[in-house]
Amino acid sequence: MITEGEWLKSLNRYPFEVQSLPSASFNLIQQVGRLIRSHACRGEVVIYDKRLLTKNYGQRLLNALPVFPIEQPAVPDVIVKPKAKPARRRRR
Repeated sequence: MITEGEWLKSLNRYPFEVQSLPSASFNLIQQVGRLIRSHACRGEVVIYDKRLLTKNYGQRLLNALPVFPIEQPAVPDVIVKPKAKPARRRRR
């Protein structure tokens, strides 16, 4: 027995494009639809994933959404800097 991904690979298809990308697109559309139900509704969708702007498939995901302005504000230093590791507690 083989997985669906293995079966798709045997057909020279890419599981990411056939399975993962459509699923992600559907989920994104559904979540945006819950926020913006009509033209009278207002809301903001914030996605902290640069792959939407840097990867080829990101544009495909954005094209699946309703037309609205996309902004890319500067990322605050708080988000960019890694958190300090907590001090280790000594055992007694």
